Amino acid sequence: MALLRNSKQAKQAIDFDGIQNGKIHPTDIDAVLEFDNDALILMEVKRVGNKIPIGQKLVLERICDSWHNYKCIALYITHDFKNDDKDIPMEQCSVDEYYYNKKWKKSSNKQLKKILNAFGKVWDIKKLTIK
Repeated sequence: MALLRNSKQAKQAIDFDGIQNGKIHPTDIDAVLEFDNDALILMEVKRVGNKIPIGQKLVLERICDSWHNYKCIALYITHDFKNDDKDIPMEQCSVDEYYYNKKWKKSSNKQLKKILNAFGKVWDIKKLTIK
């Protein structure tokens, strides 16, 4: 992978055992794009059929809701790759839902690239043009 320095290390799970309090434990966000302190895009990737756990969903919503302007979105992205030994190419994943303007909405166009480019255009972000 061109963007991963060490693909094997990226696959290592982080064990949160010992730093939880009941059901409260750390969460992660799979990908983040931020543009000049103006726009923020959060991405959570799950295998088809797996939903975002409620705590993680609340974190994504709260980050978006507290962003200093309207240019913040959380994307729920899914994949159906079954081979755990291969890396998941995000460009082949689908956007099932997105959180924007305090609401989760179903995605009508599920291609990640097209959605990112659309927000780049709507938000007038020249850096957010993916070919």
